[in-house]
Amino acid sequence: MTTASKEHAGIYSLYESLRSTGASGVLATIVRTSGSTYRRAGARMLVTDDGRSAGLISGGCLENDLRERSAQVFSAGKPLLVTYDSTSPGDILWGLGLGCTGIAHILLERVSGEGECRALEFIEECRRTRSAGAIAIPYVFEGLAGESPGPRAFLREGTPRRGTGADDPLAAELERACAEALGAQKSSQLTVTLPEGKAEAFVEYVYPPVSLFVFGAGPDAVPLVRLAKELGWHVTIVDWRAAYLTAEAFPSADNRILAHPGEAETTFTVPRGAAAVVMSHNFNNDAAIVRALLASAASYIGLLGPRAKSDLMMNRLAEEGFVPSEEEMAHFHSPVGLDIGAETPEEIALAIVAEIQATLHERPGTPLRRREGPIHR
Repeated sequence: MTTASKEHAGIYSLYESLRSTGASGVLATIVRTSGSTYRRAGARMLVTDDGRSAGLISGGCLENDLRERSAQVFSAGKPLLVTYDSTSPGDILWGLGLGCTGIAHILLERVSGEGECRALEFIEECRRTRSAGAIAIPYVFEGLAGESPGPRAFLREGTPRRGTGADDPLAAELERACAEALGAQKSSQLTVTLPEGKAEAFVEYVYPPVSLFVFGAGPDAVPLVRLAKELGWHVTIVDWRAAYLTAEAFPSADNRILAHPGEAETTFTVPRGAAAVVMSHNFNNDAAIVRALLASAASYIGLLGPRAKSDLMMNRLAEEGFVPSEEEMAHFHSPVGLDIGAETPEEIALAIVAEIQATLHERPGTPLRRREGPIHR
C-alpha cells in the first residue's frame, strides 16, 4: 500500500532534479514482506549517484547497505532483487542487527536522467489528480526468457483498462490484478503461471492523498491545517470571513474558499472519502455545515465542542425535519479527536488528525501495546 504523500513528494522532487541534470539514481522498492518489518511493501527510497537520497525503507538500519548495493545497479544497469532476513540469529552476520523478526524483499532499479521512472510518474499523477491507482511490479521470473523485474502495469481510478489479451497474457493478468486492487482498495501479492514459466508480482494499491475540509478559519484552525499538510494531505479551508481566510494565516492550504455555510453546498463538493472538521465557533453556522456534510459522501465528519453541543444540534435539526440515518451518523465524530488530554490548539490539532488517520484506516486508535497480532496488516 502506498499513499501519494509528503514522502513521495520528497522522492519525486529528487527524481525531477535527476531529470533536470541528466544524473542517475537507483530506486529501491519493498515488494514483499513477511513477519515484522519496519516498513511495508510499497515503501520507497531513491539514491543518486552523487550520494543524495529521499525516502526511507527502514528506520535507518538498511539504508547504508542499500546504498552499497545500489553501486552494483549503477554499474550493471540491471535491476537487482535483495532479500533481508532477520528471522534468525544469522542476522548478526550482516553486521546490521535489524532487531526485527521479518523478511523484506527489495527491488533495486536504475533511474536514468535521460529516461523516466514510470512508477514515480504514476504515483505523482495520482497525487496531482487526487485519485487512486494500482501498479503491478513483477519481481521474480522463472522460465520467461527476456523478462526482467520492474513495474509492468498501471491503472488509475476512472480510466479504462488497455485490454491486452492473448498476445501478452502476462500483461493481461497484471492489468486484471490492478483492477482488482482498485476495487478492493488494498495491495496484494500475485503469482502468474504460464505454459513457459512463472512470475511473482507485487500489486500495489496507491491511495490518493487524504482530502481534508476545515470549516472555520479561526486561530485554532492554523495548527490543524499545518499538521495536515505536514502529512501530505490536501487541505481546503472554508470560511465566510475574508479577514480570517488569508494566505498569511494559511500559507500551506491548497484551497481557501470564501463561502457562507448556506452557500457551501452550491459552491463546492466534498468528495467521497474526504474528512471534514467543523470549527467555526458559531452554533447556527456549524449546524448548517454539519447538516450538509451528513448528506455528503464524506467518510469522516468532526465537530469541535462538547457533546452537549452536538446533542442540542441534532435536536434542532430534528425539529427542522432533518434526521440523519444510522449510516450517516456513523461518520459523525463529536466531540472530535482522540482522548489524549489535549488542551492547546496544537494538542487539539494532533488529537483530530490522529482520529482522522485512525478512522480512515479502520483502526481503533488504541495503544499499540494492546494490539494483538502484527502492527501492519
